[in-house]
Amino acid sequence: MQLANFLNDLSAWAESRSDVLGLAIVGSHARGSARLDSDVDLVVLCEKPAALANRKDWVARFGEVRQAVPEEYGVVRAVRVVYEDGLEVEFCLSSLEWANIPLDAGTKRVISDGMRILYDPGDLLRDAEIAAAA
Repeated sequence: MQLANFLNDLSAWAESRSDVLGLAIVGSHARGSARLDSDVDLVVLCEKPAALANRKDWVARFGEVRQAVPEEYGVVRAVRVVYEDGLEVEFCLSSLEWANIPLDAGTKRVISDGMRILYDPGDLLRDAEIAAAA
């Protein structure tokens, strides 16, 4: 799957869910410096990140899953997914705590290193981006 198609499908999924409060791509793909073997790093702000992390069926919506591995980073519950077409995606699921201002050092670093907002109906990610730049 082409990255643009994947991101369009993902954004539509986020918009269709009342429990998803924000979505952004971060890292090398957000900066425009991704290599062919770079994974896609996403931040998904949601009401119940643990519940979403424990249910892997939703990641199959975006392609045939070869592997899905849970990971944890502080307040972030992640699912690293490798799709059959080779696309590797790290879905970093967090509550609103990730974007709380003042930002913690880890969040500020992630945002400062590159973030492109895909879905942000309450401007939570936009406000965090402004705080990271201050």
